[in-house]
Amino acid sequence: MRLVDTHAHLDFPQFDRDRDQVLAALRAERVAVLNVGVDLRSSATSLDLARRHPFVFAACGIHPHDARTFTPDAERELSALLRQGAVAVGECGLDFYRDLSPRDVQIRAFQAQLRLAKRLDLPVVLHERAAWDAFLAVLREERPLRGVVHAFSGDTARAQEIVELGLHLGIGGPLTYPKNEALRQAVKAIPIERVLLETDAPYLPPVPFRGKRNEPQMVRLVAERLAALRGMPEAELAEAAWANACRLLSVEPRF
Repeated sequence: MRLVDTHAHLDFPQFDRDRDQVLAALRAERVAVLNVGVDLRSSATSLDLARRHPFVFAACGIHPHDARTFTPDAERELSALLRQGAVAVGECGLDFYRDLSPRDVQIRAFQAQLRLAKRLDLPVVLHERAAWDAFLAVLREERPLRGVVHAFSGDTARAQEIVELGLHLGIGGPLTYPKNEALRQAVKAIPIERVLLETDAPYLPPVPFRGKRNEPQMVRLVAERLAALRGMPEAELAEAAWANACRLLSVEPRF
């Protein structure tokens, strides 16, 4: 069974001690990875990982936490990075929960990255936390060509709003959390063609690994739970999610 983890951060320091071993295990277990940049430095590192591993791909972007760094020079540098083999723009979006950058600055950086993605004909990897109304307003105004709402955690109504925009939902470890019944109902209601699997490694590990480092291999637990919810054989669910990821990102992982 092959899988694509469409959102991981293998460049983060949590993997410094055993990154090579994790990558070797991913190759052996046939798990491809989209490594997602959160600033210019991590975007460049993501590209480097992708160059060295034919089952790793890079997204380059500036996270809303760092939106205050999205200067004209930063935008030019990001544009140059994206032209070096990135398969998506992101992660970008809005985070009004932590508010590490002013909200108006977040919105401007978000809009700019959506427009950059259009110019380069790339999908977007989207982040939203405690900012749904503003997030949806920007998406409806800018109309990205294609993309995924990473770590989707909303209900059925919100899921349908995303599907109506032609976007995908990234489903990860929180699907397995006991209190997330609304999310479980949502993923049963949307077309399977709009579902992507992810981990957000090293964060958001699925049950029974909460409190530990998440790893891309754990995407199998998400696939297992989602298959059960939708009444599908796990292998069929995994293959559908694989096809969705490859189509959205225009990639062909090799192991």
